[in-house]
Amino acid sequence: MTSRLETIDTGHWPLYQLEHSELRAPLRNLVGKLAGRVFVHITDLHAGFGNTDIVFDEVVRKVQEVDPDYLFFTGDYIDDHASVREYPLAELISRLPARVGKYGVFGNHDHRRGIVGSRRIMEAAGVRMLENESLRLPDGLWIAGIDDLYEGQPDLPRTVAGLPEDEGVLFLSHTPSVLERIPGIEALVLSGHTHGGQIALPFPPPSLVVRIHLRCSQVAGWYRNGRALQYVSRGIGVTGRPIRFRCPAELPVFTLAEMSSAEADARPEGRRGHSARSAPPSA
Repeated sequence: MTSRLETIDTGHWPLYQLEHSELRAPLRNLVGKLAGRVFVHITDLHAGFGNTDIVFDEVVRKVQEVDPDYLFFTGDYIDDHASVREYPLAELISRLPARVGKYGVFGNHDHRRGIVGSRRIMEAAGVRMLENESLRLPDGLWIAGIDDLYEGQPDLPRTVAGLPEDEGVLFLSHTPSVLERIPGIEALVLSGHTHGGQIALPFPPPSLVVRIHLRCSQVAGWYRNGRALQYVSRGIGVTGRPIRFRCPAELPVFTLAEMSSAEADARPEGRRGHSARSAPPSA
C-alpha cells in the first residue's frame, strides 16, 4: 500500500488531513479483464457541514487524476445537521469521472434528511443506487448493495438473491456490521459510517466509542468474517463536530486483483482497531 497525507485548512483547529491511499482489492475468480481495474471508494461526505468544501475540491482533483473505472459510494451524502445549507452535491459528484459507472447505497443520514430527496440528488449525478439488490455489470463484475441496516429498510435475502457462489462480489453497505450477517458470501465489502471514530482520544478509545454509539465492532481498515472480506473507510467529511483529531479523512483507491490461495484459505477473525491495515488480513 502507498499513502500520502495532505493538510487542508478548513478554518477549524486542528488542520484537516486527507489521506490518499492505494490498496489491493482481492476477489475470487475474476472474469475477463477485471484484474487491474481501478475503483475509488467514497463515503460519508456529510456535505453542508464542517466547512469541508475545500476538502471536496481536493477529492475531485484526486479522482480526476486517478480516472478510475468505477466509483463506489457508501452513504451519508448530505449531513442532516440542523444548520445544514442546501448543497450542490449533484454538481460535485457529476465532476467525478468513472469509465464504467458510479454505484452507491444510502446511509442513516440520507434517511434522516429524506430518502426521496437523497435519491434524486444521487441519480441526478449519474449514480446508480442499489437498494437491496445485486447486478452483474457488462464487464462481468458482480456488485450488490443493501440499505442502511439501522435507519433504512434492509432486506438481506433480497440483496443476495441470485449472487454467484463461485465468483467474488463487491458488496456495498453503509453500516460495517453487515459483515456479521454475510460470512458465507464470497465478497469484498465496502463500508463507512464510523469515521474511524473522527476524534481519536486515548480514552474512551475509538473502538469503544464506535461500539457504543454506532453499534458495530469495526472501526477502520481491513476485517474478515468467513468468506467475506471488508474494508471500512474513515470517510471524507465530519458530523456532530466540525473537526477530526488524530483521525485523517480518507480517499482509498483500489486495484482489483485475483485472490491468492493464501488469502482464500485465511479465515481469521476481523481485526479490531483504529488504524487501517495496509493489506487484507491473512494467515
